[in-house]
Amino acid sequence: MTVRCRLSKALIRGGEYCFLGLGIISLGWCASVIYQAYLFQNWENERFEQALGGETYTQQDQFLASVSSVQPRPGIGKLISDLRLGVASEDLLGRSVVGRLEIPRLGLRTMVLEGVSQRILALAVGHVPGTAAPGQAGNIGLAGHRDTFFRGLRNIRQEDTIMLRTLDGAYEYRVRSYEVVDATDTEVLRQSTTSELTLVTCYPFSYVGPAPERFVVHARRTRD
Repeated sequence: MTVRCRLSKALIRGGEYCFLGLGIISLGWCASVIYQAYLFQNWENERFEQALGGETYTQQDQFLASVSSVQPRPGIGKLISDLRLGVASEDLLGRSVVGRLEIPRLGLRTMVLEGVSQRILALAVGHVPGTAAPGQAGNIGLAGHRDTFFRGLRNIRQEDTIMLRTLDGAYEYRVRSYEVVDATDTEVLRQSTTSELTLVTCYPFSYVGPAPERFVVHARRTRD
């Protein structure tokens, strides 16, 4: 075997190891993102349920306060937990919880945050700034990733029930239609004089990379 052949084989073997290492790193990163979103959803859902019940802080808040030998203070557990999980605190990130979105038939339940930044959409569904707020007349726009929180939308049907729960009340919507539009089409979020809800995610659902289209679900509130 010539020196050139041995060198070529060594380079090929080195390239294989490099690609294997990159693959492992990518899988680890994806797993980390998914796990962080899972923890965030569980944590915020617990806080949301307790807020609905009028509680000011969670059992974890009390536990962390007791082991620190300080008086319990609302929110201290969340701040410590966020720092441990690598999630910025509410003040640092500037996020605010809008409520919780539920589609019972699809088994879909996710917290909704204000905004549609990359960071927010990695953790939850985002309320599109400039669209109506829950409880107001108009078109509420919610956006989410097709491979996480809005993955179930591929099985949406007309007349499906959608619930949007907030601390001010629960609002029920019924799916009227769904469509696929170009990624640049913003008309789907146009304002309305009636109470509507529009869900937007990338399409096709199985597309690899930045998707060229958007899957849009249109729903109308059952009681104004």
